[in-house]
Amino acid sequence: MASPGNFLRSTSFRLLAWYAVVFGASVAVLFLIVYWITLAALDEQLSDSVERETEVLVELYRSRGLNSIIRAIELRMAELRPPRRYYLLQDAAGKRIAGNLPPMKPVEGERVLPVPSLLEDPSSKPDDPADAYPVVAQGRQLGNGGFLLVGESRYRAVKAREAIVRALAWGIVITVLLAAAGGAALGIGFLRRIEEINRTTRSIMDGDLAKRVPVSGGGDEMDQLAVNLNAMLDRIQTLMESLKRVSDDIAHDMRTPLSRVRHRLEAARGRTEPHGDAVIEQSIAEVDAILGTFSALLRISQIESGARRAGFSEISLEHIVSDVGEAYAPVAEDRGQRLKTVVASVPPIQGDRELLTQMVANLIENPIRHCPADVEMTIGLELEGGSPVLRVADNGHGIPASEREKVFRRYYRLEASRTTPGSGLGLALVKAVADLHGASVELSDNNPGLRVTVRFPPPVKAAQARIPHAQQRSSLSS
Repeated sequence: MASPGNFLRSTSFRLLAWYAVVFGASVAVLFLIVYWITLAALDEQLSDSVERETEVLVELYRSRGLNSIIRAIELRMAELRPPRRYYLLQDAAGKRIAGNLPPMKPVEGERVLPVPSLLEDPSSKPDDPADAYPVVAQGRQLGNGGFLLVGESRYRAVKAREAIVRALAWGIVITVLLAAAGGAALGIGFLRRIEEINRTTRSIMDGDLAKRVPVSGGGDEMDQLAVNLNAMLDRIQTLMESLKRVSDDIAHDMRTPLSRVRHRLEAARGRTEPHGDAVIEQSIAEVDAILGTFSALLRISQIESGARRAGFSEISLEHIVSDVGEAYAPVAEDRGQRLKTVVASVPPIQGDRELLTQMVANLIENPIRHCPADVEMTIGLELEGGSPVLRVADNGHGIPASEREKVFRRYYRLEASRTTPGSGLGLALVKAVADLHGASVELSDNNPGLRVTVRFPPPVKAAQARIPHAQQRSSLSS
């Protein structure tokens, strides 16, 4: 569980604070726009109300005369309740005839009068709330030289403005609080999942390589991160187990030849010169085998690091397969085996000639070394779907399906006793070279025997992909 101190120092809290500020500012801007629009509508409504009242009284004066408008003003004043209206009817000499406003200079049109209590109106009461606000008034000249003024207090508009301001303030406060609460809930949940990742990494650092990051199942970004981390941890665990297995295999393979070298050298100390030379020759051969094993390991490591990719150039797989097939045909013949090479014209690819030659040689050496006499082997190169495909097949004993993925491991051998010659690195090097060139390696049943298929990616240049098939070249050794 994330502590409050950790939460306040976290990135999620800073994002929460920025989110609350931005969201609060956005809501404030929205509320201010609503505030201005509402006030403008209220002021327009007040002006329309005063103008309509003025038009009614002016029309009454025109149709029924001065006495009618006087009676109408007196009736309206008798029914006034806050917020009330204000009236003034004065003659041409400026003397008030009716109304609750003092005489004033006639001014046509709309105007705003000061607080009515300052106009010395005897009908105004000091505690009347309507008298504490300005008056929006409309003035009109009458036909007899008289003047009519109708006004209405801004009490309603001011009260509405105050209500809107309070609503704005509460709205902003509630919005910020809700944003903060929602962000805090999200932030604490985020921190809880981060803490789960931290606990997992600490457990792994303490040696528990089987520990994995829990996945909530929601499918969000954190779940995707957890899945990727778990896949990475699975890969690391596999590599660690492979490293341990390789270390054990190296210890086993190196101990036996080194022990033999030591015993032979000890035995040679008390022998005559001819016997000593033979022992030394055997010891040198054993040491050469050890050095070859370490050289193969170093080469695989160099290939897997991708360092050899910088030296890629355009090469012809046809020449490589043909040359290697011709070189190994006599070797197979000496062992009573037959090697057939079938090569079709394929586009050049970008790659490392030396490594690809080593890969093809290893694929041929494997059946030559492990298959009995009278076995037929075929190495072929063809174009399938624009991709060069290399196949090496034999009709020997083959490899069980359950073992085919394992043979690409370093030092893995089908023979558990490890008494046959070899280091168990041949197919591991093949896989490393294929991966370096973006190719895939597949082992399948040849019915009988084994078929190894190396499928290279299509050449980059379209012109190369359009190279037609040429006549197949085949050489048969039996």
